[in-house]
Amino acid sequence: MRILIYLIIFFSIINLRNFAYAEEKIVYLNVNYVFSNSITGKEANKSFEKKIKTLENDVNKFTKNINIEKEKLIKQKNILSETEYNKKFTDIDNKIIKFNKTIKIKNDEIVDLRKKVRSKFTNELRKILSTYSSQNSILMILKQEDILMGSKTLDISNDILKIVDSSKIKLIE
Repeated sequence: MRILIYLIIFFSIINLRNFAYAEEKIVYLNVNYVFSNSITGKEANKSFEKKIKTLENDVNKFTKNINIEKEKLIKQKNILSETEYNKKFTDIDNKIIKFNKTIKIKNDEIVDLRKKVRSKFTNELRKILSTYSSQNSILMILKQEDILMGSKTLDISNDILKIVDSSKIKLIE
């Protein structure tokens, strides 16, 4: 009989504990959606696209000019001496190597800028989420990417997007 009483008490305590946890609020957030659709995120993406487009234009111009130089050199192959031809060909190769280094540096700058912007956005978003969670009695905020399935009512992405837009975060100087 005592064992039965202990079992009833044990299961009652477990059920009360589960009932207490049921009131805690857990929500999720799509960070990429907030970044991509926020005013500051759109500005940052436009800046990245502009830099990438400029870099692509530079590559296209350089490629066109190098191809013209190669064609001229090939046409002059019979006229030039072999040493002169090799020297000019080496000059073209050196130009290509130098340009590739320049392109790599510019590309690395874009990647670094993107990382810095993303990091700054994440830091600002943490501050906003901290305030939002305390104001709305939220126990935990999860990334949507980490959730297999969840109710749409638990998604706070649109609420956070409105707050991010109203806070006017400056990501790129």
